[in-house]
Amino acid sequence: MEYQIEIRDIEPIRVAYIRYNGIATGSNKVFPNVFKSIRGKTNGAPFISYIVMNQETKMGEMELCVPTAEVPSGNGIEVKEMPRIKAVCVTHIGPYETIYNAYEAINTYVTEHGLQLQLPFREVFIKGPGMILKGNPDRYITQIIFPIKED
Repeated sequence: MEYQIEIRDIEPIRVAYIRYNGIATGSNKVFPNVFKSIRGKTNGAPFISYIVMNQETKMGEMELCVPTAEVPSGNGIEVKEMPRIKAVCVTHIGPYETIYNAYEAINTYVTEHGLQLQLPFREVFIKGPGMILKGNPDRYITQIIFPIKED
């Protein structure tokens, strides 16, 4: 897949979120709690904000975020404002198992352009598996947003 990499200003966004520590793929068992706490009333695509991630073990510390104006009801779900950031953005179309290709494209781009990335970075799930039906992984759309360190 040919990746189109862009530098964009990402607007601040209010999210309901829960902290999650573990393997990234295990987050799909916890994410529904965030949706339930806001009664499914979202105003944007859900995303994972990776605070710390070990590339070898795929273990990390992350926040499972859902943009919303709602006040969440319990279950350890909190609200915060994600700040405005300047970021390297790329869209991956296809199964999550091949998303590493998008990360390789980002690494190449930042090396060629002398940019420095910083945490936390985001994986935004524009289109993915539904709560009931898995859908077609070849059509999943995930946007990766990596903040750029600005001087």
